[in-house]
Amino acid sequence: MRIVVLYALAGGGHLSAAKALKAQLDGPDCEVIPVDSTRPFGRFIDFFCCDLYRFSAKYVPRAFGLCYRLTDRRTGSSRFMRLLAAPLARRLLPVIEREKPDVVVCAYPFSCQLAAILKARGLLRAKVVHMLTDYGAHAAWISGEADEYWASCEEAAQELVRRGVPKEKIVVRGIPVNPRFSERPDRGAVRRELGLPEDRPVVLFMAGSFGVRSVLRVFRMLDALPDDFEAVVITGKNEKLFRRFEALAAASRHRLHPILFTDRVPDYMHACDLLVTKPGGLTSSEALAAGIPMALFDPIPGQEEDNARYLTGRGSAVLLSRRKPPRSLRELGVKP
Repeated sequence: MRIVVLYALAGGGHLSAAKALKAQLDGPDCEVIPVDSTRPFGRFIDFFCCDLYRFSAKYVPRAFGLCYRLTDRRTGSSRFMRLLAAPLARRLLPVIEREKPDVVVCAYPFSCQLAAILKARGLLRAKVVHMLTDYGAHAAWISGEADEYWASCEEAAQELVRRGVPKEKIVVRGIPVNPRFSERPDRGAVRRELGLPEDRPVVLFMAGSFGVRSVLRVFRMLDALPDDFEAVVITGKNEKLFRRFEALAAASRHRLHPILFTDRVPDYMHACDLLVTKPGGLTSSEALAAGIPMALFDPIPGQEEDNARYLTGRGSAVLLSRRKPPRSLRELGVKP
């Protein structure tokens, strides 16, 4: 079986989901091929789907949230997405056909609409699956042409049903994560390898794949706590933010280890007692797989709010508040 996974670089999560699915399913009888679904369309569409998302999420999150809510109306969203996708879908077809897939998995909302158009026109014969990468079910994930939906959780599945998706089309599979996050290595050995202490808690701060500056404020909030701990901050690809944390390390109350973009995130998660992060779908799912508590900050209005609601509702995370900062790590789920 050949499976094409359509993703976009609108944040690290969609690509991470595609890579995780490949790590889970690749074998003698199955090959998973991740494909960037916006690449065939040129710079403008890439800017619209990726760069504009990154800019709005980082600098004008309220505007992003308004757009999210306005498009989360089934008829309006479908019409808008179809209008945008219609002239582009045929350009994606050769990219898909080149891989001769049996299944096309859409890991990005816009790719769902592209595949739906090709299916409706009779140009795509492969099975089409919509794979949700957050814990909500925005209208953009839905199309009548989808053969199957892979829901992230039971709540998302129920939301799909409320939005008109036939129950028999829905499978609750969770958000795919790299199998390394589900491993249970010896924590002491991992800490020694990473140069981290074994005699006190370790708090991991993650700023997202592109580095979110508000993590500085959140670090200062926790640095004021009386608890004895060490901190690791992964700043993603943001070198400026990395240098800010390097400068901050000399003055912080707790020992601080700034890290740039790294492929050792599973190791750092296995080594830590608490993850402080924005509630992105993939990062949250990786933490759930690793079995570590989360403290969430500044959810973007929209899908991150959906994720935060789900995670706090099941007791896996605490939402940090500027007005009422925590008084100890124990309030955030760290065991003494």
